[in-house]
Amino acid sequence: MNQQSSGVRISYKLAESILKELRKHKVIDLSLEFIRETDTLVIPITLPEEKLTAILKKYKDNYVFTIQNFEKKEVSPTNLFDAVKDDIPPKLHEFIPKSYDVIGDIVIVDINEEIIKYKDRIGSALLSLFPSINTVYRKASAVTGELRVRKVELLAGEKKCETIHIEHGIKIWVNVCEAYFSPRLGHEHKRVADEVLENEIIVDLFTGVGPFPLHITKNVIATVFAVDINKVALKCLEKSMELNNLKGKIALIYGDCRLVTNSLLQADRIIMNLPSKAQEYFDVVCQIIKPGGIIYFYQFVPDEEPEIKMKEILEEKLREHKFVIKEVLSFQKIRESAPREIHACLEASISPFSI
Repeated sequence: MNQQSSGVRISYKLAESILKELRKHKVIDLSLEFIRETDTLVIPITLPEEKLTAILKKYKDNYVFTIQNFEKKEVSPTNLFDAVKDDIPPKLHEFIPKSYDVIGDIVIVDINEEIIKYKDRIGSALLSLFPSINTVYRKASAVTGELRVRKVELLAGEKKCETIHIEHGIKIWVNVCEAYFSPRLGHEHKRVADEVLENEIIVDLFTGVGPFPLHITKNVIATVFAVDINKVALKCLEKSMELNNLKGKIALIYGDCRLVTNSLLQADRIIMNLPSKAQEYFDVVCQIIKPGGIIYFYQFVPDEEPEIKMKEILEEKLREHKFVIKEVLSFQKIRESAPREIHACLEASISPFSI
């Protein structure tokens, strides 16, 4: 498709210096293609001849103002908003998703009810934006139940649930339909793993598909007991163990952590990433942790003074089991989980009252 526009014809010899001047004044029409001739270059511009003369006065004998038919550039959208804005009324643009989860070759997007009628268009747009993506789902429910799964609805692409997600070089097998996994915690998985020392024993009470154990055992000779009640999630972890060359050892334990942890060795570290319910499991934690052992306590907390609130919760729960905080080691804001709420981690060493 062509469009008539003002242009300036220059020799290739002076192209670099004149282009620099035109860019400086921001007068190049970026929606149109340059015309490349045998000896000259024609640049589309956005101003009339008299204004161009003022800008290029030192090149007055080295350019020619012209009116040309220029080809319009084919501009592909680079983000979801640009890809769907013309299909969704302007008054609803505020509801276009600003973020989505990319898990391997699967995208999962949360679509507000106000624009749910445009879900198929959003799905096809996401599929076209990323050549490496084969499947687009929308979140059709919250994460619920003891298995921690959510319903998903296929919007575009191949109907599949399993994929391999790569996180800091580690391959994680994920079933997005039957197990929970958040790619937004990649930094946190690595942060915790980097703190583990050689030959330590770690218990991951709610391991899911096992990102923490995989990160830990990738580079450290340690033993991780990976506990979960979701059999599909543990099957994913088992497949991931075959995909990665692990230095340490992962022991898969299927079942409710209250029923399966009695026989475990005492742990140097315990990971409690079940932010909605972790505080209900300190009876287990205090039974299996070594005196002075470290816990990673995850919670959803209000964003106002979250560290103070988490410390208060931890102190209260430990007191019920005759334990105390020996030292708070760190506090991490992981991500926003809801308006005025964050997903956070309080890392602390704990001991019985008598220690």
